[in-house]
Order: sequence, then C-alpha cells, then structure tokens
Amino acid sequence: MQFSRIRFSHLRYDWSHPETLENVLEEARSQKALVICSSEGGLFEYGSDQEIEANLRMLRQFPEVLAVVGSVTRADEPVMRVRQVSAAATRPRGLSAFRELAAKAGWDLARTIERPFSDQVALT
Repeated sequence: MQFSRIRFSHLRYDWSHPETLENVLEEARSQKALVICSSEGGLFEYGSDQEIEANLRMLRQFPEVLAVVGSVTRADEPVMRVRQVSAAATRPRGLSAFRELAAKAGWDLARTIERPFSDQVALT
C-alpha cells in the first residue's frame, strides 16, 4: 500500500495582489501536488467583486487546484439588521451573486452549507 504525503500550508496573503499566488501554484505544480484552497472568513466575505474574480481566475489557471472552499456572507434580512448596529466590514452578497462571480472566473458552486449569517461554499 502506498501512502501519499499531505501537507497543510498557511500562507499570509494580500488578495489585492492575486499574481503573487502564481509562484505558490507553480511550486505545487512542480511537486505534482494537488491543491485545495480555503478562505474561511476572508476573501469571499470581505473582498470586492473584482478581487474575488481576479483571485478565482488565477486559481482556475492551475488544474492542480481541485477546489476552493470558504464562507460567503448572506444578504438576507437578519444580516442587514445586524449590519445596522455592527461595524463589521463584511460585504453581504448572498449565494446568487457569489455564484455569478464564481462562474465568471470558471468555477462551479458545487456545495453549500447554510449557516445563520453566512454560507459555507465549495467551488470546483
């Protein structure tokens, strides 16, 4: 039986510069690695539409990236009410708007898990 090595890498990253992902992804490619990216409470909740699309486009260029998972802030009434009394900088966009963004960058929304103020998503 052959076992594969699994390595988790946490990278500090400024999503306003998606081109910096290229070196990391090229390294993964050179090692014949498979990649799954996670942005929990990050890009999909705080980034602009342009930042999300640019990052997803960069990731899509590398077939080694099998999936991207993260959380998307809901755009429903409870979230909007909380925003009236909270200083949270999230950008509520909801699943339908997020699905369109992901599709523009070549990703499909494969799975969602509903939570009270955000949805957990998996893109493939």
